[in-house]
Amino acid sequence: MSSDVWTSELESNGRVAFRPRRSRLVVRLAAFGLLMVLSAWTNVEHLRADGISGTLGVLRLTALAAFVYGTGLTAWQLITNRPVITVDSEGITRGRSLRWSGITSIDEPTGWPLARAVQVNPADRRTRPISIPQDHVEDLNALTPWLRSLHEQYRD
Repeated sequence: MSSDVWTSELESNGRVAFRPRRSRLVVRLAAFGLLMVLSAWTNVEHLRADGISGTLGVLRLTALAAFVYGTGLTAWQLITNRPVITVDSEGITRGRSLRWSGITSIDEPTGWPLARAVQVNPADRRTRPISIPQDHVEDLNALTPWLRSLHEQYRD
């Protein structure tokens, strides 16, 4: 999608909803699932060989817990199609809302090539920024100026 499509959707529907991109979730689920199975297998082999003890044993169990969490979270996102990021005339919502007047800046996309995100920074330092990842929007380079133009338009 492009900024023209987002603008027309905002004008016609009053909001633009960015749902998680299912293709990315499926790839992530497969990767986490594979890592989880491999980690469980190495933990069982380690347990059979000499028990789980020491630093390596703790690291293996910690890795398994992380892969189980990643697999479960990704499966939940795939099933529920959440979280949804919504942009409207009031502001940006991702579970919680940031009004346009409460946003100080919108950063350029940052991060690793397949895990980039745009960060929306709130004026109140006690409020966490909202991150818009590539999981929701493929073209973050087009999203950033579009959000900045909306910020200029609606913040007053």
